[in-house]
Amino acid sequence: MRFLKKIAIDLLLAFIVFLLINQLFFGEFIVRGRSMTPTIFPGERILVLRFPPPKIRRCDIVVFLYPRNPRRSFIKRVAGLPGEEIEISGGKLRVNGSSLERPCFRLQPWAKLKKKIPLGFFFVLGDNSEVSNDSRYGWLVPADYIEGKALAVFWPPSRIRWLR
Repeated sequence: MRFLKKIAIDLLLAFIVFLLINQLFFGEFIVRGRSMTPTIFPGERILVLRFPPPKIRRCDIVVFLYPRNPRRSFIKRVAGLPGEEIEISGGKLRVNGSSLERPCFRLQPWAKLKKKIPLGFFFVLGDNSEVSNDSRYGWLVPADYIEGKALAVFWPPSRIRWLR
């Protein structure tokens, strides 16, 4: 009986530690729309690094509070960093007047936009630009709205993979 009680206490402590780590360091995000296909598909569950706050770089996939309705969370790819000037034309993204060496964005050839990103904000794009509600529609993501950086797809098991 004593042995079973010790196992039950150990399992309970392990479960509590798991919950704390999960809530403090990692989070989960369920993809609802098609804005990130073909990288991420609706229904997939994403592991998100919350703490320590990750350094956000261009092409990172981030989960954030939607600036027009902060009760909703979105997932998109970072295209522009604070203080940069971005330009979209001819299906290409230019940053501070230069084309990207390794393009990670698929843009429609007719899309046109030029914008200076204020300090403290990020410009984000969905990988499926035909259906994505992203920063091309006039909103930017405040740095403090970023909930974390997407690391991997962990559900369904047949599609487990790291995200790039």
